[in-house]
Amino acid sequence: MTTRRKSGAARKKQSAPRKRSAAGRQTPVAPRSRTARKGEREDPVVFAADCTIAQGGDVKARLARALARPTCVTLDLSAIRRVDTAGLQLLAAFIRERRAAGREVNCHDPSENLRITANLLGLGALFSPVIDDRLAAPAAGRA
Repeated sequence: MTTRRKSGAARKKQSAPRKRSAAGRQTPVAPRSRTARKGEREDPVVFAADCTIAQGGDVKARLARALARPTCVTLDLSAIRRVDTAGLQLLAAFIRERRAAGREVNCHDPSENLRITANLLGLGALFSPVIDDRLAAPAAGRA
């Protein structure tokens, strides 16, 4: 069974809502992100089984969206089975940046493979709960 395509006039592209600027031109309106209310938790950032350089673009995009959240960000790291240094670099940079800005990050149940790899590279403390304020932000002279 084949389906017929609609003619050009009947076939319209779906686009973002637009608003009129001062000059009268229409400009796209960015969708508003829903922010959590006080006491409300936002959904955790969930990772797939692979966190490698091949998934780096997707991981970076999801972490970038979560970077500015005013509430605590929970990273669900339980499903990660394969991780490489590129994946760890993205995760470590995100955690360090959030903590340096004084915002909370919770690493929920890091998988054994992630913990082993992080410990081998000296990053194990990043994926543990912060108990000491010295781990919250990097030292001034260190990167």
